[in-house]
Order: sequence, then structure tokens, then C-alpha cells
Amino acid sequence: MSPYKVSQSDTTHGTDGEHHLVKGQQSSMRLWHREEPNADKPESTHEYETLGYVIEGKVDLIVNGETVSLQPGDSYHVPAGAPHTFRVTETLTAVEVTTPGTDK
Repeated sequence: MSPYKVSQSDTTHGTDGEHHLVKGQQSSMRLWHREEPNADKPESTHEYETLGYVIEGKVDLIVNGETVSLQPGDSYHVPAGAPHTFRVTETLTAVEVTTPGTDK
């Protein structure tokens, strides 16, 4: 594996539909693909900040009790330590960057 390239065969998958793409010194990137609605996903908090971009599909992001509906072309931000969850309403593909980087 080159320090500048991560091949698909070198990436890992998580349990919630995330595909861990690349991790740098300060951040990491992952691709989400969720086909099924998930209205019962519990709220969580993380020690990292998340920036994301919706490629296709629709999702409701709930951050600090506020619901934001996202669709293709929308970007989003989840601050570190903010209680949040999401509800996939249409098959979702999104890319996220977390800072500091994470394997979760």
C-alpha cells in the first residue's frame, strides 16, 4: 500500500453500512451506503466532528434535537460531542470525513 493511495482491497467495512476509505494524520473518510430505512437507530455521540455530503438518496439527520432533511447535493456537519441520529428515507449513498480520524 502506497502512503498516497489506498486500494479498494485495503479498505474495511463497518457494521452499519459504512466503508472506511482512507485515514490521514488528522482525519478519515468513509462512504455510507444504506438501502433499508432505519427509523429505530438510537441517538449517539462521538468524540470526532463529522462533515458529510449526500451523493444519492434521502436522510433525516437529527442533531441536538433538530431535524434536517438531506437530499443529493446537500452537505452536513455534526459537531464533536453532539447527540445525533439519522433516519434513512430513501436508499442513501454519502461520503463523510471525520476529524480526528476514526475507524468507527
